[in-house]
Amino acid sequence: MSRAAAARAFCLLTATTAVALAAAGNAVAEPFGQPPMELPGASASKASAGDWIIGVRPGGGSDRIASRFNAQPIDGLPAFTVAAARARAFAAALEHQRLLAWAEPDIRAERKSAYEGRLGRWARVAVVPADFSWPAPGGVAVAVLDDRVDSSVSDLNQQTTWLNSGQVEEAHGTMVASTISAVVGRGPIVGVFPGTPILSYGLTSFSCADVARGMGKAVAAGARVVNMSLGSEDGCFTMNAAIQRAYAKDVLSVASAGNEFNEGNPTEYPAAFPHVVSVAATDSKGRVSEFSNANAAVDVSAPGVGVPVDMPRRFDNQDGDPSDGATTADGTSFSAPITAGAAAWIAAARPQLKVGQIADLLKKGARDVPPKGYDRNTGFGIINIPAALALPAPMLDPQEPNDSVALVDGTTLGATTPLLWAGGDRASLVAKIDQIKDPVDIYRIRIAAAGAAKISLTPKFGGVDLTVYTASTKSASGSRYRVAYSKKSGRAVDRATVRNAASTARIFYVVVRDNDKNLLNAEYTLRISR
Repeated sequence: MSRAAAARAFCLLTATTAVALAAAGNAVAEPFGQPPMELPGASASKASAGDWIIGVRPGGGSDRIASRFNAQPIDGLPAFTVAAARARAFAAALEHQRLLAWAEPDIRAERKSAYEGRLGRWARVAVVPADFSWPAPGGVAVAVLDDRVDSSVSDLNQQTTWLNSGQVEEAHGTMVASTISAVVGRGPIVGVFPGTPILSYGLTSFSCADVARGMGKAVAAGARVVNMSLGSEDGCFTMNAAIQRAYAKDVLSVASAGNEFNEGNPTEYPAAFPHVVSVAATDSKGRVSEFSNANAAVDVSAPGVGVPVDMPRRFDNQDGDPSDGATTADGTSFSAPITAGAAAWIAAARPQLKVGQIADLLKKGARDVPPKGYDRNTGFGIINIPAALALPAPMLDPQEPNDSVALVDGTTLGATTPLLWAGGDRASLVAKIDQIKDPVDIYRIRIAAAGAAKISLTPKFGGVDLTVYTASTKSASGSRYRVAYSKKSGRAVDRATVRNAASTARIFYVVVRDNDKNLLNAEYTLRISR
């Protein structure tokens, strides 16, 4: 199978989540939160990469078991890839030792872009004026998970570090990187943040595990922003886990919304995952492109039509001038890295900000385009670096990512999240949720033996609901293991009292969920006391 054919093979659909996101107000209660347990069999045709992903519980000899089945570790995750033919036996061996955490096929992603032939520089000027001075490039690195960046390109090679070995098979990764960092005067292109360090991880199979490994390498190498100009209609748990682990380490993921509006307008991942900045494409007149996917996961937009990009000379046969080392390109593949470059700029200029705040500034500073307000085509609007930089620091959303039980109980992040309350007089926090990108907040509390906790949830704006589960639950939905529930409308305060009748202290999960299906976000105060 060719690389292009293999990449196309990734497009498989988890229909329920995709439909929920595509429909403008339908919230997803806990997207990809519960670890999957899917092994080869009836669904084996999904494993187009030829491998299976097996997640493990940390410690306990999983490495020794993995070696018996020639399973390969995934950097940064408690997980392995293994040949599909060995997946069931490997999973059984782990389960025998109570080490099996999840299992799923290693599906593939794809990248699409179209080329045109006239060079211009409109794209950068659309998000930052030509005379607006940028901070000196320094420690804010952007990882490009894509084809390997070509080392022969003069305006990229001095600031690029390669995180793995391999050959440059296609030009896409180089084109993407040039929109971020191409240096003035060393070539035909000027990136959004000229000279900012690029960390190139050359994807080979573009599979779920391949992207997860690249994410792990990028985080370990010090990336602050990761760009993924790729997508799949099927959002795998392992890729989401890698993204959320990165977010927990203050690394922001940016992804292209997709270019298939006229081919069914599917919702694509990783762009639609929580805590990922999803970017749509606009043209030189500020209109959404005819190809850019539209759904409730889109956060912002950026130039994606006729974008000037570097083209390694050996691939430069697109625009009739094979000697200039440049072309123009269409696709959300290029609006995403323009946004990643903007995020790096904000991080460099305001280093005290956390990446969640940087993402908020990108949205709050965006230039609105018709129709007025947020819309599924362009999100909050076209990114605007000067406007974003001029805004005050947004509220810091505590304990993120905490959108599923798997994120707070240690399955995904490798360690449990800190206790919000452990039996003291009181604890409180102010936080926010968003129906798509931050749909659920889950907090761990500990109630002493024969003790009780009073919990109140006060909305500042928007509607929120309160639920409490025992620590036996694997999902923050449904009635099993639920010990308290309060659903009030409007600004009414939700309240619950939870008692621990056991003779030992117990952990409970306090769950906050958006109850307004048409709301983009909600803010609340959560209070817990004896």
